Amino acid sequence: MEIVVAHTPDPDDSFMFYAMFEGKISTRNTYRQVVKDIETLNREAPSGTYGVTAISANGYAYASDKYALTPSGASFGISYGPMVVARRDIDLSSAVLATPGRYTSSHLLYQMFGPKPAKMVEMRFDLIPEAVQNGKVDAGILIHDEQLTFQRRGLVKVLDLYEEWKQYAGELPIPLGFNAIRKDLGKEAIDGFKADFQASIVYGKEHEDDALKYSLRYARYSDIELERKFVRMYVNELTVDFGERGRRALRMYYDRAISMGLLPDFDLEIV
Repeated sequence: MEIVVAHTPDPDDSFMFYAMFEGKISTRNTYRQVVKDIETLNREAPSGTYGVTAISANGYAYASDKYALTPSGASFGISYGPMVVARRDIDLSSAVLATPGRYTSSHLLYQMFGPKPAKMVEMRFDLIPEAVQNGKVDAGILIHDEQLTFQRRGLVKVLDLYEEWKQYAGELPIPLGFNAIRKDLGKEAIDGFKADFQASIVYGKEHEDDALKYSLRYARYSDIELERKFVRMYVNELTVDFGERGRRALRMYYDRAISMGLLPDFDLEIV
């Protein structure tokens, strides 16, 4: 069966799919890839556009009728997560704050743990650091490898959302990005994708340099050591299978958001 897989250009995503798309492993299904930014994929997910899609923990709440999460390929922050940066230390309650999109995990985490700003402005995530630097906004929520480069622009961290999460959830990792598969593909195709994807992640981890070179095709930066650092942050011990620890973290994430009226109630399904 051919399955269309939509993923982001972020190095951790392309790293995980390297072996599948480059024929490094034998696969049960055939795959065709589509590459789009995460907020675009979040917005498309409720329509069931792709067989498999990258999706934010937040975005999944609006697409759970069509998709189930896979236990492989998730990005959990084990000791790090989204952050808010500004040109100097400021009061966020009076700030114009740039967000990478209302369906991103970082947006919801800010709503759960940050002070309500004067205004929130949606902006493509990789444009946020420059917008903060140039004064178009007072502060911005950073995700992906922008978390590793903001200091080059003279920006400072004013809120660490992982630290706020830790106060709430203890040592549980912070849920960020996932892969979701359409339920109507059927058990055989779903099981095949799960096996293929898990094998692809394991292969990438065992052939890190080759997988990193592949991921640079899509990356915003050409510095392989920078991307290695980023990939190791988010392709971690929970990526092959996030297990019960990941499930507990997800339950705490969704319970808080639903209780605060930030997400609709929904059924979480993990295949």
